[in-house]
Amino acid sequence: MSHTKRLDAQQSPVEQLPPSLQAVVLVGGQGTRLRPLTLTTPKPLVPLANRAVIEHIVRWLERYAITEIFLATQYQAAAFDHWLRRWQGTPVHAVAEPAPRGTAGAVAHLAERLHGTTIVVNGDNLQDLDLAALLAAHRAHAGVATIATDRVADPTGRGVVVSDHAGHVTEFQEKPAPGTARANTVNTGVYVLEPAALAMIPRDTFCNFEQQVFPQLIAAEAGLFAFQSAHTWIDTGTPDGYLRAQAAVLGSGASQPAGRPVAGRDTGNELWQADAVNVDSAAQLSGGVALGFGTMIASHVRINASSIGRECHILPQALVERSAIWDGCMIEQGAAIYDSIIGFNCYIGAEARLDGAVVGDGCIIRSGAEVPAGTRLQPRSTYPG
Repeated sequence: MSHTKRLDAQQSPVEQLPPSLQAVVLVGGQGTRLRPLTLTTPKPLVPLANRAVIEHIVRWLERYAITEIFLATQYQAAAFDHWLRRWQGTPVHAVAEPAPRGTAGAVAHLAERLHGTTIVVNGDNLQDLDLAALLAAHRAHAGVATIATDRVADPTGRGVVVSDHAGHVTEFQEKPAPGTARANTVNTGVYVLEPAALAMIPRDTFCNFEQQVFPQLIAAEAGLFAFQSAHTWIDTGTPDGYLRAQAAVLGSGASQPAGRPVAGRDTGNELWQADAVNVDSAAQLSGGVALGFGTMIASHVRINASSIGRECHILPQALVERSAIWDGCMIEQGAAIYDSIIGFNCYIGAEARLDGAVVGDGCIIRSGAEVPAGTRLQPRSTYPG
């Protein structure tokens, strides 16, 4: 990840891109790295600062006047219907694959609905890439595909993009071993594709951009280019990445939390608050905090750099640090939560302590329990059992 930049919450910048520009967001994965949370909620629908990950992505695309967005779904595809019913904005369509077909196969499944230049986005990443600049570079190169890239200190385990001085991609290394990367520019999960590139993707079969399509374009000298730009791109698909993405939303403006910014309360950063929230005057909020609809924060609660979902109750003297508490949770008196993700409708008992834990939906943490770092509790578990 590179720099982040603060977006003014009162602004809605729209870059003037050509009419009828479509985008495909790849959201069909099972989210195995974020389990147990994704056993019950597809990864793109998990809340990030009280807004679904997919909503952060769609709102980013909206800034650039994308006229139509397709979600390439597969795992728990029906779960997207509820979010789509609530969404108001650029037309978004969810199209389910009959079976997993890979990153490129998912786009090929939509080929008959795509017309002209198409932007393809990895649905795992929180992004603030300048799409207008990416598209301008793509057109200047007059190629069939462009990969967004960024420079990193250590490209080990990433998609390394090797290009010449003119931007032609000469090699694509997928997840090289330590010390074997041929460049420090890496794929950040956004592509621009022309119909000629789409036509090279086989239909009705499993196919990835990284292993099949990009190497094929290089071999055919079809015109695959790289666009290097310093920008935010954070993989939300691991607990560590999810919490880093939340910190970027709350603290540096990579996107915007749900709710509205609240002035007049010294949080040491911004406070984002939905309606019907009750915060006791003796509570301490700092470091960027998001509070969901109907949530109650009692006296002498301390919340730092965290999000609290809808209709949660945080009772006196509880502490929440650098964590995410999803909707419907009860945090009892004196409980302490650090660097953790707490799923929907959980109960955290009095004086319990969680540090670096991932707690599935509907769990109960008994009073006084200590949940150590690295713990992952399956949905509806009780700890200790």
